[in-house]
Amino acid sequence: MSDPFRVPSEQVEIPFSILDNDLYKFTMQNAVLKHFHDARVVIRFTNRSPQMLFSKESFEWIKEHVMRLSTVRLQQFEREGLAKACPYFPDSYLDFLSGLVLNPEEQVEMTFHPTEQNDWGTIQCAITGLWRECILYEVPIMSIMSEGYFKFVDTDWNLDGQVEKAKQKALHMLSPPNGITPLIFSEFGTRRRRSFHVQDLVMRGLVEGYEEYKASGAKGGVLAGTSNVYLALKYGVPPSGTIAHEWIMAIGAKYGYTGANGRAMDLWESAYPRGPGAAPLTMLTDTYTAQAFFVDFIADPQRALRWTALRQDSGDPFKFVKEAREAWMTVGKLAGMSEHDGILKGRRIVFSDGLDVKKAIDLQKGCDEHGVGAAFGIGTSLTNDFDKASDPSEISKPLNIVIKLNQIDGKPCVKLSDDKGKYTGDLEEVKRVQKELHLPADHEGKRRG
Repeated sequence: MSDPFRVPSEQVEIPFSILDNDLYKFTMQNAVLKHFHDARVVIRFTNRSPQMLFSKESFEWIKEHVMRLSTVRLQQFEREGLAKACPYFPDSYLDFLSGLVLNPEEQVEMTFHPTEQNDWGTIQCAITGLWRECILYEVPIMSIMSEGYFKFVDTDWNLDGQVEKAKQKALHMLSPPNGITPLIFSEFGTRRRRSFHVQDLVMRGLVEGYEEYKASGAKGGVLAGTSNVYLALKYGVPPSGTIAHEWIMAIGAKYGYTGANGRAMDLWESAYPRGPGAAPLTMLTDTYTAQAFFVDFIADPQRALRWTALRQDSGDPFKFVKEAREAWMTVGKLAGMSEHDGILKGRRIVFSDGLDVKKAIDLQKGCDEHGVGAAFGIGTSLTNDFDKASDPSEISKPLNIVIKLNQIDGKPCVKLSDDKGKYTGDLEEVKRVQKELHLPADHEGKRRG
């Protein structure tokens, strides 16, 4: 029997698999089932590049393919692959996912709003329903939007050299300049990829580069996987992922912002108990700013030591390296460890904020200087890196789009940031967060969704 994961990507029309999604949506879904089984949410789309309009033709294609999400089901071979790759998923969750049928006709509202040009306009999208179901929409809807845009609107590009480009990027990170530790990195580009076929070509190139690196006898650098579960199973690499802002935003809205990061970690550990094959513990730090996160982190040293990785997703990453190192040293000492006990051993920062190869290598150098481990989740600069076919000196720009949690059980959900002046959600609620967490009122300058 042929490998069902080996269907040529150029023959695939999305959506085709429920696993063509990012790992963290499934890990969060399992936690939602346990802790927020009946919670209802509103999730909204924002185009952060509003000057990049959609055509009416592209919108019709996008809407049609979003509605087709009702046709995807977890197949038996997919369930078996997922269970093997992610042993921390209980059978009860796999049973739920196997029986899940999405209902976009009822849960997803998409509308086209024309400009004066009539055939061009903006798209609004709102997702409403049970969180345990609606949590899976974000990534596929974003990838469908991006693919539709580059299928009908910006068509001045081609696939020439995509595999080789990805291969060379992998080799640059695996073999950085002398004195810099070879990088550990994952592909995180599902949401804003140019197409599924492009993401598949990129994965092929990354794997080829990694195989060439290993064949040379070199060691240290690692292609740690991809966030896309389907492609992870196809290429035999680990599915890679952490926690999204969504999880922490919901917990802050439901239970209050003081201690929200700590509560998010506690509830996550309840869903993923420690033991053989346990899920990695990587905490996202900027939902309510790193300043607020580190207060919660240091408050429980034993818990902090279990969370061996911290994800940096906004703000000054070099400043964050110093802050994270200091926090780990503090919790280690509070837990009775000495510097000679190797407090930093096995701990790392996962960088994921708009990375490209050069930025990742620079950050690895910075981590080396402070004795802190690092890993990198690289997305759009891998899966949507194109020049215009008509003029290779000009970039074919990717969309900058997001889909964010807006409400849970009628309560507004907000996200701050370590980028000064940026926030997501209702401004009055942002002000309430700042007041409750004793944060400076500097997240009011630029609403991002």
